[in-house]
Amino acid sequence: MELFTYCTILLVSYLVLKLLKGKFSPSLPLPPGPNGYPIIGNLLDMPAVMPWKTFQEWSKVYGDVMFLRLPGNPIVILGSTQATFDLLAKCSDIYSDRPTSVMQTMMFWDWAMSLMPYTQTWREHRREFHQYFYQRKVPTYHPVQLAQCRAGLQRLLASPTENVGQNIRQIFTAIILKVTYNLDITDLRDEYVVMAQKALEGVSLGTVPGKFWVEFFPILRHIPSWVPGNSAGKMADHYKPIVEFMRNKPFDEIKQDMMHGNIVPSIASSLIERVYKKSGEDYSTPINDTLARNVAGIAYAGSSDTTTSAAQSCLIAMSLYPDVQRKAQEELDGVVGPNRLPDFDDHEDLVYLRAIVLEAMRWMVVLPLCIPHRVIRDDEYKGFLIPKGTIVMPSSRAMLHDPEDYPEPEVFKPERFIKDGEINPAVRDPFTLAFGFGRRICPGRYFSNDALFMTLASILHTFNIHPILGENGRKFDPETELITGLISAPTHVPCTVTPRSKKAEDLIRQLPLSVGEAS
Repeated sequence: MELFTYCTILLVSYLVLKLLKGKFSPSLPLPPGPNGYPIIGNLLDMPAVMPWKTFQEWSKVYGDVMFLRLPGNPIVILGSTQATFDLLAKCSDIYSDRPTSVMQTMMFWDWAMSLMPYTQTWREHRREFHQYFYQRKVPTYHPVQLAQCRAGLQRLLASPTENVGQNIRQIFTAIILKVTYNLDITDLRDEYVVMAQKALEGVSLGTVPGKFWVEFFPILRHIPSWVPGNSAGKMADHYKPIVEFMRNKPFDEIKQDMMHGNIVPSIASSLIERVYKKSGEDYSTPINDTLARNVAGIAYAGSSDTTTSAAQSCLIAMSLYPDVQRKAQEELDGVVGPNRLPDFDDHEDLVYLRAIVLEAMRWMVVLPLCIPHRVIRDDEYKGFLIPKGTIVMPSSRAMLHDPEDYPEPEVFKPERFIKDGEINPAVRDPFTLAFGFGRRICPGRYFSNDALFMTLASILHTFNIHPILGENGRKFDPETELITGLISAPTHVPCTVTPRSKKAEDLIRQLPLSVGEAS
């Protein structure tokens, strides 16, 4: 009882202070939004499940710039492409900050570049990351991407009805671990595959807007996790050691190998080499390697989950839209032919397949609310005040399902991107909306796009994809069967595959068994 009373006093005191501190300038009106309640504002209105759907409906009432009053953390939802680019791209000098997330800190995610505030520390991380993932650098990773895609074909042939979704995850986790740490993944149960999935699951579930009150009342983080109802504390206790493992274990193994003279090319070894060269010390000397460790860790984390979700969505789409699958396979038959597997030299000629990748990014949006931004000073937009410190959340899902840009947005239709046999530049490229905005756009997008393209090309060239029907013959519903989180992934991948032909099966069987270890 004493603990409850103490927490109540602290909570009320903190709330009053935040309200007094958070009064807005009366010179301009705030953007419209739901009325909310006295003191707590819209806190009870915040949807815990698929919030992007609720925000999209609210935007129809309140407009494309919508204001939500939350204790100490007002939020602006941007529901249109125009408003998003006007603020986050054209005014990126003041909209590139990130809000401080208590849950991210509690789960030990505050080291991640994509979640860092807009500071010199972030700039240093971004600059270092860019050296390994800029557009002209990415083709040097094509051999690894190709090898892991083909290793995935071997696994699908061996187990065509089981773990299709996990097999896809293994492809992308294996690619990024090989590139980043020169690690070879040969099993779905490998600890690096499992821990990457769990770590990203934590940050995704922990950053759902409005789900955890500790984000609005940070003082709650001091309540012991064993207190009944402290879901935030329990989640942090569960995921923090997993995130620590993911960031530190493979990096430390690389350092140990280098200390013993075993230096194998990888992003991590290159980062470590540069740190020690700059310091003038040898590898046995402990030095500050935080920047190198963080850059390697975010490469590992960022690629393994978002690209996996996009690829799983592609497979689901192929199973639900067999005509699209058939057209893609006809194109592959014409360009690649029956006697070999696709490679990156086929990219420009596989126009329909490229359109499928574009449509997949649009149709089942991986980051439906993007990663939130934060404005660093008062701003005015369309006669409304956007106060300093406001969290700004672009509704990527609303933009990518805008019928003005994409008629019949719920339908998977790659043809919308094609005109006269080429990708139509007049149709908005979903990658400009799916990977962030302004100075916070994802620097790993080229790497992700290439891996996604080659995975889909490889699978469609050799396999037919079929839906696994649920109860009463029900098919997967992309509107309801999604995980609610920062990353919106399919809850499951109800697909099975069969070889397209004896020739396709032979192409896979002729691959060397060591293909998964190719570099």
